[in-house]
Amino acid sequence: MLSSVMRAVARPLSFIGSTLHVLATALVLVALITGASARPIKRGAIVQKGAVVEVKPNSIWFDESAQLAPWQELKKSGNPAALTSYEEKMLGQREAWQFLKPLKVKILRYEAATSQVNVEMKTAGRLQGTTWWLDASAIGR
Repeated sequence: MLSSVMRAVARPLSFIGSTLHVLATALVLVALITGASARPIKRGAIVQKGAVVEVKPNSIWFDESAQLAPWQELKKSGNPAALTSYEEKMLGQREAWQFLKPLKVKILRYEAATSQVNVEMKTAGRLQGTTWWLDASAIGR
């Protein structure tokens, strides 16, 4: 399949010469390899186990994956009142946290099927080393 894709791209360039043919083939191959090695979430963010990334400000951080799932469903439902109510309940019970500044974390696990990321806090402070569950959309660069 890969060679047929390269031939399809390089064939129109064959009239220019073999040098461009080789260059075009190499560029297509590099693009295919790099695209296959990364797991995009949204807007170019990449989740890779062990990577240290920044979490967007005002994101909701959960102690457990089971607490994140209902939040994700409420967010998808388009019911802002129910989402706000759940957030206030979880934040009030200290089963979720909301940080105002962007914070550095290390990716421990990414579950693409549920769009959940398990992270370890890397930003210095009393919460450094703690683990959290986030919606994948909270991951920045």
